[in-house]
Amino acid sequence: MLLIVGCMFDIFVLALYADLCNASTASLPSYPLAVKNPYLSTWVPGYQMNDSAHAQPEFWAGQPLTWIVLARVNGKTYSLFGNPDGVGHTAAATTESVSFTSSHTFVNLTAGAAKVTLDFFSPVLPRKEDYVRQSLPYSYLTVTAAPYGDEEIDVQIFSAIDHTWTAQHGAASLNYSSYGSAEYFQFYNPSQIPYTEVNDMATYGSVLFGTMSDDGVTHRCAPEHITVNQFDTGGQLADSDVSCSGLDLVALSKDLGNVRKNSTAGVTFAVGRDRKEAINYLGNTQTGLYRSVWSTEAEAIEYFLQDYESAYNTSLSFDAEVRSRSRSVSNAFGDKYADIVEASVRQTFGAYRLVLPADDLGAPPQAFIKEISSDGNLNTVDIIFQTWPVFISLNPDYIRLLWEPIMSYSASGRWPKEFVIHMPLFETSSLFILFYAYEKYTGDASWAKQYSSYADYLVDHSLYPSAQLISVDAIRGYANQTALAVQSAMGLKAASKILHNDTHAEVGDSYASKIYDEALGLDGPTVQESTHFTYYYDQEDTWNVIFAAYSDVLLELDTFPSAAWDMQSEWYLRQIRELGLPFAGPSDNLDYTGSKLTWGLSDWNIVAASASSTAVQAAVIDTTHAFLTNGMNDIPFGTKYEVQGPRVGKWISNRARSTVGSNFALVALKEGTWW
Repeated sequence: MLLIVGCMFDIFVLALYADLCNASTASLPSYPLAVKNPYLSTWVPGYQMNDSAHAQPEFWAGQPLTWIVLARVNGKTYSLFGNPDGVGHTAAATTESVSFTSSHTFVNLTAGAAKVTLDFFSPVLPRKEDYVRQSLPYSYLTVTAAPYGDEEIDVQIFSAIDHTWTAQHGAASLNYSSYGSAEYFQFYNPSQIPYTEVNDMATYGSVLFGTMSDDGVTHRCAPEHITVNQFDTGGQLADSDVSCSGLDLVALSKDLGNVRKNSTAGVTFAVGRDRKEAINYLGNTQTGLYRSVWSTEAEAIEYFLQDYESAYNTSLSFDAEVRSRSRSVSNAFGDKYADIVEASVRQTFGAYRLVLPADDLGAPPQAFIKEISSDGNLNTVDIIFQTWPVFISLNPDYIRLLWEPIMSYSASGRWPKEFVIHMPLFETSSLFILFYAYEKYTGDASWAKQYSSYADYLVDHSLYPSAQLISVDAIRGYANQTALAVQSAMGLKAASKILHNDTHAEVGDSYASKIYDEALGLDGPTVQESTHFTYYYDQEDTWNVIFAAYSDVLLELDTFPSAAWDMQSEWYLRQIRELGLPFAGPSDNLDYTGSKLTWGLSDWNIVAASASSTAVQAAVIDTTHAFLTNGMNDIPFGTKYEVQGPRVGKWISNRARSTVGSNFALVALKEGTWW
């Protein structure tokens, strides 16, 4: 056994973890490094990882971030990661492989006589009992080294960040502190203005970078070349922090000493983005849930570092379960589907914050989701609905946590309308579908009943929708959209389940009968003469991806017969293009699409495919996986991309969004809630 930063581990576990858990070697457009919330969201473009020594990590929106990792092996210094400018007299280590699981990104390198593994680990702890730990705004980097041959090696490890994480261009103040068993640097703004951003990066709060206090740990803040050269020369830092500047590189090093054959040594660092004022909700400051236990940054980062062993062991079982359950959906395409799901986990949970009132730390928590890669709004219903399958698998209580702030907002009088805020029919039907999903998968039949009044809006407005949007705002929202009427009928069926109101079910069934049995929403005069649902009533050549079918099938609402989805499945198979299913068609009818529609939405495609035939599922999974791994893109898992034409395979928009949680749709349908 070996002591690593204060925790006991089997000496081979960390180095062999990727092999033990079958980490995916699929090539990602961008690999998650430290992804815990919308402001701690650090990635590295996949194409750079053939040479990780010179890779440039980025914030999710593309701003470059400094994060240098070095190893000094037998007196020679090697760049392992994040040194694109080649600062210092370092040699580039050789990148041997890159792999990932739901929680980890592994980089395996050769640095002279050493085998080195970088493990970028952002814990994902979705269970109810782990809400407080999940809310901690920190991620780990663990660096381990072992001899490449039979001779023992002498190893020191170095890691450093700088002001680029603060979005303040060197204006932030900087100090170095120790607390209990932890030591850390902290960038902060003494003149901060809460809730401010620059290009999606927070300009308030603190950036922390630390490790466990231990023999052989040294630190320094100084200009980049001075800090790196000092480590290169002596394998340690000067323990100097008297005159830190906000422009300095802040570095930590650990002397691992002599590492013998068949042994491994390592060090763990923590990086975090702490904001005491997390959200301004209805004029009241909300703070991170973790502050109900650890009231200061010092207490929080110390606990986080001490919790490494527990978090790591939990990740072993969690990551293995995500992989095995996802693979089990199909012998034919299960491996590809598992890659997609694993690539979605950190990105999904990286959009969330669990908070509570700063003046009432005993209050129950609420969840807020940021609409990343668009306008940055919080808790938009369409984003929640485009994410929800992940919660069916991992914890349906998140549905309640996300909806309670919305319902409290409406109850405050700020939204006095008769439909749910934003897109009228889409959001209102989504409410009842998600509320029934919460009831069905948690057994809590009381919570949703208090929101019954919105069902009347669906009764009055569903069959012939007025001009409005349905999730995808890239296409103009004209009247009489079939998919809106389809989902609204399902919303009425869900409302009937929650409220035990047979009338709502009867109305929903009657609307569905008109849409399908009487062919109001089909392309032919009768069901027998039809091939698909239309995008708009009476426009027979129009169509779109009917993602609402998933709600009907998963929740067993039976709003439409299975024959309706069989028909739609056959249609999808005929529409699939070189790299996937377009969201709508015909592609050349600009009168209703507003642009030549050659793009698809990977998240909605997987949702719709999950309620379709196995052939559709296989086609959608294959093409989505091909898009994800084609090497043509360099952003966190994008969802809108070209499925045909001269730019086929290129990402268009929507990156780093939580909506990749929809990729759980198929495993949620087959496996239900896991725990």
